[in-house]
Amino acid sequence: MLMRLLLSGSVFRYAVSVLVFVVFCCTSGVSRGDTPFNVCRDTFAISNAPGYCFAIAAFSRWYFLNHQGEPSLRQVVDKKTQQQIAKDLQAFYSKNLVGIQADYCNRYHGKQNESFKRLVAGLAVGEPRIVLLMNKGPRSVVLHAVLAYEWLPEPNKLKIYDPNYLNQERLLDLKKGAYSSLDITYNAICFPEVLNDHQELVKKMQVLYAQHVESKLARQDVSWRKAAATPADGPLKREGYTRGPTK
Repeated sequence: MLMRLLLSGSVFRYAVSVLVFVVFCCTSGVSRGDTPFNVCRDTFAISNAPGYCFAIAAFSRWYFLNHQGEPSLRQVVDKKTQQQIAKDLQAFYSKNLVGIQADYCNRYHGKQNESFKRLVAGLAVGEPRIVLLMNKGPRSVVLHAVLAYEWLPEPNKLKIYDPNYLNQERLLDLKKGAYSSLDITYNAICFPEVLNDHQELVKKMQVLYAQHVESKLARQDVSWRKAAATPADGPLKREGYTRGPTK
């Protein structure tokens, strides 16, 4: 409820504008951004319900960047643990980072080329980037977080990990002006670079990893556990409720 109240005011005033998906014409000379991130290996194996998309995207990014060469996220974190991490991290985000995110997105409203260049530069060095999608509803702004891991310059599309879709590569068309995820179509976008490596967010993820993962691994033998879900899992079935980070 707190998050809905915060977002229903002026802090996300730009989300009511006609369109902020734009054609990034000022990126000529910037090479295609590509990372080795894999949606069938480096992501959560749980549903996004009841609205943990930011936590899932952010933690997947952090684990991918900080545990290169180790077993994948799904091999060391079972579904029950993933659910607990996502719940705790989403609560931290809602309490501590929504205002910071809003200030950043308002600041760069109308300057999308600048923030987008930083996103592509990050992808070019192998770092996935958080992308925030918005929809202005009759009562509040609905948000949805995804993780971009490759930019295709010629069609101007981003390959993304959308936590609403398990094991599916999704495309975010930056020229189309809208992106649909389950039962909601989003028509505004922000590239919140301030959150990718936010010090307190990183610290929180380190604590959650130590609490829920390292403590368990320390009690196990040399072999790593296999996750309860594997990349062979099928796509999530469509569900009849919204899974944006609004709780």
